[in-house]
Amino acid sequence: IFDRDGTLCDSLDVILGAFDHAIEPYTEKRHTREEWFAAFGPAEMDVIAKFIPAEKKQEAFNRFFDYYRAHFGEIHLYPGIRELLFELKRNGAKLMLFTGGGHMSTRFCLEQTRILHLFDALICGEDVQHPKPDPEGILKLMKEQNLLPGETIVVGDAASDVEAGKAAHAFTAWLCWSENAQSSELNVPPDFTCRSVDELRRVLVS
Repeated sequence: IFDRDGTLCDSLDVILGAFDHAIEPYTEKRHTREEWFAAFGPAEMDVIAKFIPAEKKQEAFNRFFDYYRAHFGEIHLYPGIRELLFELKRNGAKLMLFTGGGHMSTRFCLEQTRILHLFDALICGEDVQHPKPDPEGILKLMKEQNLLPGETIVVGDAASDVEAGKAAHAFTAWLCWSENAQSSELNVPPDFTCRSVDELRRVLVS
């Protein structure tokens, strides 16, 4: 079960730029990266609603997605991720995604990077009542795909990914190659720490 941003895609700068662009007409306050990080978890529209009047969140989300789509050329899969996903698929693994991102941005991202067809199931921000670090999304995927915790590994760059995986009693692989990955924020230790895609491949393939 993979996270999206910071795990599959190097996308943080575009995501933050899209959020800033989304709320610009509705507030004079400019928010720090840390403030945005603290709001992450639910789908984009709900993140946006934390900073502007609720009646403006749909308009603001439209601005978010327009920016995201226009700047998507600045987003790329981390080197080696595409090859790893294809190798896992050839080996018979079930590939799933659990992201706080909404369905619109997630499907757009996976289609543009040409990996959507590799995933057996997606859980996005709108599909859960409780975002990470709550394990709701992971438990839904495990139930849907008829998987036991011991057959499941949660892969992500954030402390919330590790916490959600642990709460679901799955294995966890923490990726510390993204800008958002801070070991000081880990409240529980992951089963595996991966500093590169090659290290992740060794964990998942072997």
